[in-house]
Amino acid sequence: MKTFPRIFTLALGLSLSLGVQSCKTFLDVSPQGQQTTDNYYTTADECKAAVMGCYALSDQDDWWKIDRSRMFGDAGSDDAWKGNSIAGDQREFGDFARFFWLPNNEWFDNRYTFIYQAIGNCNAALVGIDKAPIDPALKAQLLGELKFIRAYNYFELVKGYGGVPLVLTPVSPSESLTIPRASTAACYAQIIKDLQEAAAVLPEKSARASSDKGRATKGAANGYLAKAYLFTEQWALCQQTAETVINSGEYNLNDEFSRVWNVNNPNGNESLFELNYNANQTFSLGTYLTVVMRSRADGGWGFNTPTSNLEQAFGNDPRRQWTIIKQGDNVGPKTANFDYSNYDTKLSENESGRISRKMFLPLADRPANEGNHSPLNRIELRYPDLLLMHAEASNKLGQDAKALVSLNMVRARANRLSPGTVLPRTSTGAQLLADIWLERRLELAMEGHRYYDLVRQKRLVPVMQAFNADQLTSTDPYDKGKVKDQISDKNNLFPIPTNQIQLSGGVVTQNPGY
Repeated sequence: MKTFPRIFTLALGLSLSLGVQSCKTFLDVSPQGQQTTDNYYTTADECKAAVMGCYALSDQDDWWKIDRSRMFGDAGSDDAWKGNSIAGDQREFGDFARFFWLPNNEWFDNRYTFIYQAIGNCNAALVGIDKAPIDPALKAQLLGELKFIRAYNYFELVKGYGGVPLVLTPVSPSESLTIPRASTAACYAQIIKDLQEAAAVLPEKSARASSDKGRATKGAANGYLAKAYLFTEQWALCQQTAETVINSGEYNLNDEFSRVWNVNNPNGNESLFELNYNANQTFSLGTYLTVVMRSRADGGWGFNTPTSNLEQAFGNDPRRQWTIIKQGDNVGPKTANFDYSNYDTKLSENESGRISRKMFLPLADRPANEGNHSPLNRIELRYPDLLLMHAEASNKLGQDAKALVSLNMVRARANRLSPGTVLPRTSTGAQLLADIWLERRLELAMEGHRYYDLVRQKRLVPVMQAFNADQLTSTDPYDKGKVKDQISDKNNLFPIPTNQIQLSGGVVTQNPGY
């Protein structure tokens, strides 16, 4: 498997030598031996490297850039708390988790800034590769990958911030400051266009060489296209596109739920798109999230801890134990330094007495220097997500029989963990939609989806108000009485970062309520 180096970016301005000729003054001489956008895209290898750089910048090279903000989808909902109860430790994430959102919160600014950096890299590579003297078939595929990566990044922006500046060509720093926000509809239209064009030229997952597993595929592009249609409520197109993926036969639920988030199952049977990592100790090619989200008693930082409300939503569903590690759970043998058979979440520094199991790396799988080197891949789009999109779209179209087939495929795989506990649904209409939404919560819990689902379902405020009411009567020994009391309609969008508004001189405007 070939991982995508998170630190590899195009060194287009890196001077290799200056080489001044004696017969001319220094100012008369063009830089010699320097890599620039004018002389770079000349070979297939250079073009491939440019695309790899775009994958890299879509994940960045340290936890505080984009990586940490993937916890927004959990902590910005009823699924998770800030977690770490030390007040001064990442206070601004604590503000986020209780919906006290200020435009000068650096977490919002970093996410916005570094995603745009990734988009800028894609725009430069699209121009360079389009002019490159390389094989047309290879060129088409590389351009398709770039459009997929750009669409992926814009999707990450628009589902949080709403309409944002739509930048599709390389621009200078001064030019970038003059670009106003596009509408949400215009952003989604561009995302859909990029994904359609990517899907038309990318290979299926099975056609990828083993060394290229994890790179964008036709299934990944169509999967995100279905999701874009879901978010824009284009139900027929969502259903149709999801069925294209389903009928391709490229994906299945043969992997047990207990093995989905496992370092030994990279790019598994249900993975449409995931960020690939490895434990290389020389470069930062891994994620930090396994440390960020682990118990402080177990060498972690203790952030993004599941709520008792999420645990209770599972009932007797066996997926709970593969989603949440609770104080005292058995997750492995006792060692000289830590008793994994009686897991300690360090209650004195943990808001809920729980941690995420999906981002938990067993001791045997941890590299010596785990921070920014963890090899646990981040799965961004799974087949069950696509099946549940199909179920929701089918229900919205009044085709409940189709909806039940897709919904019950997901439930049947969960039932294999403990037969008889996750039975098929037989509901219809509004109740079926509620069942589909609950299934999304359980199947995709702690994967960063819940906040964005609640927003697009137009239920964020009522769900969080119900959560707060439940917390006040909760008897859970760890998080009873804790609430997220700042929720209001403005939280359906993130604030545009103050820095971005100031840099643009007010051209970029703020979201309502901030």
